[in-house]
Amino acid sequence: MQTAVPRKRRFNPVKSRLPILFMIILLLYFAVLLGFQLNKLWTMQESIMKMEEQVVELRQKNEYLWGRLATLESEGYIEETARERLGLIRPGETRIVPVLPGDEGYGFIDRSIKD
Repeated sequence: MQTAVPRKRRFNPVKSRLPILFMIILLLYFAVLLGFQLNKLWTMQESIMKMEEQVVELRQKNEYLWGRLATLESEGYIEETARERLGLIRPGETRIVPVLPGDEGYGFIDRSIKD
């Protein structure tokens, strides 16, 4: 009697599940990688939108400041400031300082600096 010798199974890639498993793992890897890249892209787009808003705000502020600078450098503003804040007068003008009733004797007001 002859005993049956079991035949060794050979690896058959067509019938094996290993290539399918490998493809599934590979697809999952690429899906996760794509998800991370899309999240990164979305975050960058939000940053760009915020920066564009800041640029618009800063341009508006810059425009306002240039307008303000032009106003402050104008002859009319300089003269007004010199007259109202500094009490200066033009040559040939007389300065009139009103004295309010209730001041003692309507006399000279000493505004010198005292230590």
